[in-house]
Amino acid sequence: MSNPKMLILRGNSAKKPTYPNEKGDNVAYPDGALHEKAAKDYATCRGYDGDVLDVSGDPLKDGDRDKNPQTVQAVLKLRDDSSYAGIYGFSGGGYDVLHILKQLKPNELERIKLVVVLGAPPGKNGYPSKSDFESARFVSRTNPETKGIKWELVYMTNPPADASVLPRRGVDPHMFGPEWLLAQELKCRQASP
Repeated sequence: MSNPKMLILRGNSAKKPTYPNEKGDNVAYPDGALHEKAAKDYATCRGYDGDVLDVSGDPLKDGDRDKNPQTVQAVLKLRDDSSYAGIYGFSGGGYDVLHILKQLKPNELERIKLVVVLGAPPGKNGYPSKSDFESARFVSRTNPETKGIKWELVYMTNPPADASVLPRRGVDPHMFGPEWLLAQELKCRQASP
């Protein structure tokens, strides 16, 4: 029997060398920024087959994320393949997770067991916050059919500037969220009896 799948969403794109790669060197990410190996390793560690959607998490020019290419393609993928049980959004992809969840039907939401939002802190207006991603936010207020649907939420903003996963001092820690999350998961596993 194969593992359930986790859909992994990239962050915003960068045509010029803007965001650090795993070594700390700024590179271009035309398909969306993500340290893919760490994200896939996290999925594996949690018992999922990681599937990276090769579409950036850029919002549309008007800021709309409901209809951006990543959200649209992710919703279609989650609808078309019932083996997806997890969703992992990094940076811009993390913001898209909320827009994706809101578009899924109750029977599609029931399959989701793990939601990971990484490097997508609340904006100046405080939205979206951690509580916006919790399954309790989707219960019965908007659709009575969603009552009782629950998923595990893993929500982390950005690693601290002194995080051990950074390749050197002075590197922007944001891009190292996937490594930081993976390190936290591995640490918890080592501490478990």
